[in-house]
Amino acid sequence: MFETLGQYKILDRIGAGGMGELFRARDTRLGRTVAVKVIAAEVVNDTARRERLLEDARATMALSHPAIATLYEVGEDQGQLFLAFEYVPGTTLNTVVAGRPLNTRRAIDFAVQIADAFADAHAEGVVHRDLKPSNIIITPKDKAKILDFGLATWTAGGAERERAALDTTAGTPAAFGTVAYMSPEQALGEKGDHRTDIFSLGTVLFEMLTGKLPFTGATPSAVALQIIQAPAPAPSSLNPAVPPEADAIVARALAKSLDQRYESAVTLAAELRSVAAILDVRSEVNEAAGPPPAVRPQGSQSAGGLIVLLLLAAVLGAVIVWWMLSR
Repeated sequence: MFETLGQYKILDRIGAGGMGELFRARDTRLGRTVAVKVIAAEVVNDTARRERLLEDARATMALSHPAIATLYEVGEDQGQLFLAFEYVPGTTLNTVVAGRPLNTRRAIDFAVQIADAFADAHAEGVVHRDLKPSNIIITPKDKAKILDFGLATWTAGGAERERAALDTTAGTPAAFGTVAYMSPEQALGEKGDHRTDIFSLGTVLFEMLTGKLPFTGATPSAVALQIIQAPAPAPSSLNPAVPPEADAIVARALAKSLDQRYESAVTLAAELRSVAAILDVRSEVNEAAGPPPAVRPQGSQSAGGLIVLLLLAAVLGAVIVWWMLSR
């Protein structure tokens, strides 16, 4: 186990994936915490694969957006090829959702942040191709941050997507978690474009709104067939708190045909913002209207009336007695 790589002091191991091992480290020059991915030997020792990885990494380094985990550096030290990323504290979105719908306004806000990130990345010609809740961190400030942008070919999820498309085997739990967010073109083994990311975001948004996936099955193959053939249910059919405007957006994002899907993440983000504005106005109207007036139980009204009558009778009786005695 190495203690340093370049200017990075290794603090602890935090995981492993398709590219290799992942460490939390300290940048000794800039004084910040980073995530260092040490690339697996089978990639480093294969000249062609190494060059493809470096090409993908250089494209990723061009991205700069608040909702994308930044790739700071591609380095090599002690015979180890590594990538130094922004370290993102927080909780993965799949843990935040945990099978329960999020507040609708909050879900829309996360989707806007992701769509904005897609718009920037797609403008640079970079497609994620493996968006899923486990690749999205929700930070302590309640902001979404996407991991592994542009590196799906090298992640476990990206490789699993390629192997699992219409696979006839039962698959592994990892395959289930990956296939569920595939687009129809990926499920068919076809090459998609930036609209593939939009479909995956539609699936993530559906799950945030309802706590459930739009497409399910007993095997990865069954899930893939659902993605290809079955229409997605309206989120509001599972969660009545979802407004019809959000149903329409999810339906278009999950269109089977690329031509019927949103043409760009820019348009998707704009429509999501419109729904957010509608929700804000409705919330303000409800607050201005205030709570409905309290209605006293009928029994309380009857008891109150009886007491008043008794008091009036007592007063009247006292007056009569006084009048009789004064005569």
